[in-house]
Amino acid sequence: MEEVFAASITTLDVIVVYALLHVRKGKFVLAMWTSLLNMLLPLLGFITGEISSSIFSDWSTLLSGVLLGLIGLHMLLQDGDTNSSTGKKLHPAIIALAVSIDSFSVSVSFGMLQFNKVLFIFASGMFSLVFAYIALRYNVSLGLKGGKCLRQFAGLALLVMGVLSFIS
Repeated sequence: MEEVFAASITTLDVIVVYALLHVRKGKFVLAMWTSLLNMLLPLLGFITGEISSSIFSDWSTLLSGVLLGLIGLHMLLQDGDTNSSTGKKLHPAIIALAVSIDSFSVSVSFGMLQFNKVLFIFASGMFSLVFAYIALRYNVSLGLKGGKCLRQFAGLALLVMGVLSFIS
């Protein structure tokens, strides 16, 4: 069950970024790209985490806790200066990759912690599809104002998960 919670926390940034974008066409295509990449990148992260867990077997819990804590701390300290208006039209895959890249680093830690890979990847894909489409479809009514509260909540949750990995 912690895999589902972790997947929902790691995909919250999709809401923050996509609520600030002004996309007129291709909202579902962008949501699908995001979902696909939020499943592929965690798979690569899990594989990397499992390999490094076997290499650093004595240190894997410590390393994964430090990684999660640092990612959470980065999210807490990140300022809200995101410029969403670009003059160029980017391909949906590039936008989705930019939003999904952090799922790789988080899933490396989850791979080291031996989370259920299939459940996390499926939940991450489903949450990112739903969150991306809702944010793109209803971005005006969300009123996130930069998404600072969501980003701080997600950062705090990842920081707590990193600290809890030391305890267990």
